[in-house]
Amino acid sequence: MTGEALKYARESGAGATLTFRESQKIEINFEFNRLKGIQNTESLQFTAQAIKGGKLGVAVSTKAGGEKEVLDRAIRLCEYGAPANYVFPDPEPSEKPAVYSEEVASLGLKEMLRVGEDLSAFLKSLHPDVNGSVTVSKAVFRDGIANTNGLEATWDRTVLLLMAISSLVDGQNLVDLWDYHVSTVLNWDVEAMKEEIRSRFDLARKNVPVKTDAYPVLFTPFAFRDLISPILACLDGRAVTIGVSPFKGRLEEQVFSPQLTVIEDGLMEGGLESRMYDAQGVRCRRTPLIEKGVLREYLLDLETARKLGREPIGTGGVGGIEPGNVIVPGGSLSKESLLTGMKRGIVVENTMGAWAGNPFSGQVSGNIAMGFLVEDGELVGRVKDCMFSLNIFTHLKDHLVALSRETKNFGITLPYALIDNVSVTGKKG
Repeated sequence: MTGEALKYARESGAGATLTFRESQKIEINFEFNRLKGIQNTESLQFTAQAIKGGKLGVAVSTKAGGEKEVLDRAIRLCEYGAPANYVFPDPEPSEKPAVYSEEVASLGLKEMLRVGEDLSAFLKSLHPDVNGSVTVSKAVFRDGIANTNGLEATWDRTVLLLMAISSLVDGQNLVDLWDYHVSTVLNWDVEAMKEEIRSRFDLARKNVPVKTDAYPVLFTPFAFRDLISPILACLDGRAVTIGVSPFKGRLEEQVFSPQLTVIEDGLMEGGLESRMYDAQGVRCRRTPLIEKGVLREYLLDLETARKLGREPIGTGGVGGIEPGNVIVPGGSLSKESLLTGMKRGIVVENTMGAWAGNPFSGQVSGNIAMGFLVEDGELVGRVKDCMFSLNIFTHLKDHLVALSRETKNFGITLPYALIDNVSVTGKKG
């Protein structure tokens, strides 16, 4: 059916790309320490892009066997579409990323329930009033792409998710602690997740004052994402072409500390966003964006690559730039050594409102939703009612102390980051 649909597009005088995704997902949820529900869902989606008369038309369908219909709709929409100064590429060989696990695909409901019940009972054991929430899910995806130039490919992916959240109203404190594991293979470590939450539970209930000052701050991978997100916005080829990105015209310049490297790898083994081709039919690859602090490349689709005189790198989406797996490689030191080496500082677990500002200014500030004071290398209690503020262009160039060798993959792979001279504003009075 795909071949007939694309033949129809060619006969209509259009260049076209058709992508599809099939998915099967089982998700188990526990709330208030008891089973809430089990969901078993299947979905199918076709996305058609057509270029005719120099304009782009896009259409989406969830109808089985609807390939020709969705392509026809995309072709008819070209009349009203945005200008497209590019053509879909000829096929280039790519490799299937290693992101499918038969162990995950065949994981039984009984085992998923056992793990969920075990984690839920653990959360309840922390305190009689804890509201424990647990999610256990597995998903199997089949993605495919074809175009009028002869490209045709499919690939499979599995995703396993385990998340545990411990919520407790403790006087004036709202204690939310959580840990998660997400992977393409069956490699969860439930006991390690328990220990991660247990180790912080009592500390999170012990508030300690923090004075307004500049501190060394250890950002966990999840919190570090708030600092990497503005960098990705500045690397976006569309921001570069319209001139709002401060990286415009600065390729091969030293823009960050030599300790910082940022890579886009659409073929990463075990990558949650790995794929053979991007949504425009460009083969995926591994591309250093920032290499030892030097700006090497932008995130590009077919349109922005042409405007900037660059080659596309496999990060094109239907409605904009869509990178696959973004990786910040870790350093040589353990996260424990980064912590024990702090005389007096703060660990930021997660933030609130830190992504509300202008990403192109580099200024990142927000509330410390969960953080801990460090004295002589030891966590001594929770810091509360305080904010942090820094500028990524100065702090990740001049004040990046170290990155941990441990990394966490949650669609973006990040280490712990120790950054000096971060402004922290404590509660007055």
